Amino acid sequence: MKLRINNKFREFLFNQDRYSVLYGGAGSGKSYTATQKIIYRMVTETNHKFLIVRKVARTLRESVFALFKETIHNLGLESDFKINETNMSIEYINGNKIVMFGMDNPEKIKSIAGISGIWIEEATELKEEDFDQLDLRLRGETKNYKQIIITFNPVSSKHWIKKKFFDFTPQGTFILKSTYLDNPFIDDEYRAVMERLKRDNYDYYKVYALGEWGTLKGLIYPHYTTIERLPDYFEKEYIGLDFGYNHPYAIVHIRIDNKNLYIKEIFYKREFENQKVIEFIKTNYPYLKSIKFYCDSARPDLIKEWKQAGFMAEKANKAVFEGINVVKSFKLHITKDSTNLLKEIDLYVWKEKDGNSLDEPVKLNDDGMDAVRYALTPYIGKINNPKSTKIKGL
Repeated sequence: MKLRINNKFREFLFNQDRYSVLYGGAGSGKSYTATQKIIYRMVTETNHKFLIVRKVARTLRESVFALFKETIHNLGLESDFKINETNMSIEYINGNKIVMFGMDNPEKIKSIAGISGIWIEEATELKEEDFDQLDLRLRGETKNYKQIIITFNPVSSKHWIKKKFFDFTPQGTFILKSTYLDNPFIDDEYRAVMERLKRDNYDYYKVYALGEWGTLKGLIYPHYTTIERLPDYFEKEYIGLDFGYNHPYAIVHIRIDNKNLYIKEIFYKREFENQKVIEFIKTNYPYLKSIKFYCDSARPDLIKEWKQAGFMAEKANKAVFEGINVVKSFKLHITKDSTNLLKEIDLYVWKEKDGNSLDEPVKLNDDGMDAVRYALTPYIGKINNPKSTKIKGL
């Protein structure tokens, strides 16, 4: 088995500390390397049950589960692994197993026995009590060393991870920082995108590209709350849709009650053709046919396909600055399972020139933010003072 390991991560591959913390900027290869290490241990060791977690279970399928399948294929080991698509489990011929769960269902985590290793992907999504619960699960005598791999891109210097592992580093902790500059496998186009951030907003570049702890300046939506679900009582509701393929195809569902804007991520995936997205929505969210869609007007051909499928799809008003101001006129509430939106909003900043903010956002990781603006098309250019009539929702 020939691993494709970035030299930066060589020490991590053989590290046996209980806590192995991989952090830094986007595009450094942290997740890909963690995947390879777990596969390597499954092939070379025995008596393993690895637990892979993220905050929300459904996000595992498009991220970590897909990455394991891709890596197993690239290593030429498909015939040696049994992959269960239904429950997202992976088993090697020697009996070693990977199971994947979200911390949004902690009771399932408590029921898992015999865990020999854990990988927490996007660890900043978790609360400290989530981590403590996982730490307690990794106990007892095992044939091999027990390890929790923690991967994330830092944003706020106030996050519990910084205090727990950087300000007061526990014994038995390995910490490795990496950035896109350490990754020889990224393409020139991605490297150019990262470099462009230096010009657009250097603080953003330091946090997102260089993985430095800090608090971003120039946040467009600095204040929001998280909620469990969309409210049942509201005044109006709309769908916002931003087309994508190489970048995420994003769909959001919003509900408005007086000055409150409630937002839920419905779809957020790369490499999905328009017709496949339509079929997904028809199957999983059939009730959305009764709600008006406001779509990226750059693709009238794709809007037409939505109309032909029976959806009330129209062109969105794409006025960026005006749309942002409409969003800012509301109190924002985002559902906790909208993980991609929550990441975007924490990194959504104004471009800068000579230290001054411009009336234009940095164009990176903003697909969901665009969809939110599109959903508010009826309010752009109008006085935003709706009267709440407490209409019962669907």
